[in-house]
Formats: sequence, structure tokens, C-alpha cells
Amino acid sequence: MHPSPPTCVLVTGGAGYVGSHAALELLREGLHVIIVDTLERGSQDTIDRLKGQGNLTFVQGDCGSRAVLEPLLGEVDSIMHFAAYARIAESIEFPDRYHHNNVEVTRSLLEAAVEADVHRFILSSTCAVYGCPSQIALPVNEDCPLDPQSPYGVSKIEAENLVSQVGTLATGTLRFFNVIGVDASGILTEPVLKARLLSACLQTARGLQDQFTIYGTNYDTADGTAVRDFVHVTDIARAHVALMNNMKPGTHQTYNVGCGHGTSVMEVLRAVEKISGQTLSTIKAKRRPGDIPAIWADTTRIQESLDWCPQYKDIEAMVATSWQSD
Repeated sequence: MHPSPPTCVLVTGGAGYVGSHAALELLREGLHVIIVDTLERGSQDTIDRLKGQGNLTFVQGDCGSRAVLEPLLGEVDSIMHFAAYARIAESIEFPDRYHHNNVEVTRSLLEAAVEADVHRFILSSTCAVYGCPSQIALPVNEDCPLDPQSPYGVSKIEAENLVSQVGTLATGTLRFFNVIGVDASGILTEPVLKARLLSACLQTARGLQDQFTIYGTNYDTADGTAVRDFVHVTDIARAHVALMNNMKPGTHQTYNVGCGHGTSVMEVLRAVEKISGQTLSTIKAKRRPGDIPAIWADTTRIQESLDWCPQYKDIEAMVATSWQSD
């Protein structure tokens, strides 16, 4: 039996990169969206950009706090949980922070959702749970062994386990690969985060930093740089909506969200140069702890089960959406 259709969705971390794009898609669906975000890593500017796009409520606060949640959950029928720390190198330096924010906050939010009889709970997870798959195992499907190479990946597995063990709600996990791009409407913009590959490339192309650093040039890949599955942020947002609309009480679903093919760091750099018309100055650096040579997704399950497929498949088209944003 399906629950009643979604009408009010709580989006944790909705002032951040992926969460804000999911909120935008939900607003376009005509739903009431409640964003809860501490603004530690999200931005007020993002919230301001979402205002006027639909029925939006913003609450600045911790989504693991009962005092924040209890006044809100009475009208919420679905939760999309994006709020998390998500930097591999940082997780190695501060594993306890990652466990608290990614695991314990999820636990508190889940408990509150069960008590409030929320119908649906979707966890945004990551391909980092797979670790370093062998070439034989590529592309990775949802049944591949989990072998995280960082505390970040470990924390996401623990969060996934919490979500999958809730028997009363309809729950789902989306393991998305390397997020890239911005919504083509221009409502939202490329986040200025040096930790993100494309952001650093764009800042170099715009003259906001002198050089782009390539971390690792001796991987066992075609051009020596790391290979990743880059998936457009709007496609990830669409996947969340597709899952939300296809959930059944008492079941748990897990899906990869990617393009299904690998693109190297050097290929991203060349795409930025082509789109921007600028030649990027680069420097080579050692591999970062926790980085792996190559990974890309098998997306058969989500395509067959949710009738979802990426609208953006070409790296230059994805880069162009970010270059054109202000």
C-alpha cells in the first residue's frame, strides 16, 4: 500500500550544494519545502535564491536537535537528509566529528521521524562506501562489497545501516558519485569550494586563483589522473524526487546515482579550458590520503526501478552550466 502523495518535505542541509538543488526540484513540484540547516557549510545566499520559487520555510538550526525538529515534523510526510560532512581528507583528520555529524545526527533525526509518523526517509549517501574497487569490479553495482578508505565512507555506511533497519517507514539510500554542475536556470550558483574539483578549475579559469592543483598524476589510468563518475547535480535532485514518489511503507531501497562512465581529472580540466576559452596553469601534487584511482557506477537498478536516467551525459555540457552561473 502506498502512503498518500508527498505534500511537505523536510530537507536537511538544504542550504548546501546538493540539498539546495533537491529543494528547488521539490518546489517546482509544488510541494511545501522546509529547510533545516545550521549554515555552517550552507549559505544564506542560497536560501535567498530559493525564496520566491515556491512554498519554502527556512529554519536555521541542527537537524539532530529535538527542539528544532518537534515544531516542524507534525506537517512533514517526507524527509530528505543531506546534512553531513563530506570531505575525505578532513574526515581522516577529524574522524570523531564525522561520526557525530554523519551518524549520531542521523540516528536522532530517524528517531524523531519514527515518533512523528513521517512516511518517507531518504538518506543521501556516497560512492565512498565502495572504497577502491578492482578493475574487475568496475562499474560498481549496489551489491559490490563495501570497503571504505576513509572515516567519511565509514560514517556513511553506519548511517545507511541505521536507515535500512527502520522497519516502519519507507526508507531509501542514494549513493551518488561525483557531483558537478548547477541548475541551468541560473537560480543557484556554483559553490566556491576549493575541495571540489570543478570549483577549483573554474576559479583558476576566472583568474581568482593562480593555478589548479592536480593531486596524483601517476595513477594506473589512461592519462595518469584519477577517474570518477561525474553526475550533474540536477540529475541527482531528480533521482531523489523519483525515489520519493516510488516508496512503499516498510521497505528499503538502495540505488547508485551516476552517469555510468568514468571521466579523468585531466578530461575535466580540458573541458573547462574549452568552455571558458582559457588555458589553465597547473601544478602537480602528491595523491591525497583516501583518494582512489578510479570508480564509476552501474546504474542499471535505478534506471529499471525508478525510470531514471541522467539528462546530462557529456562532461562539457555539465561544465557549461557552472561556467554560465554567476
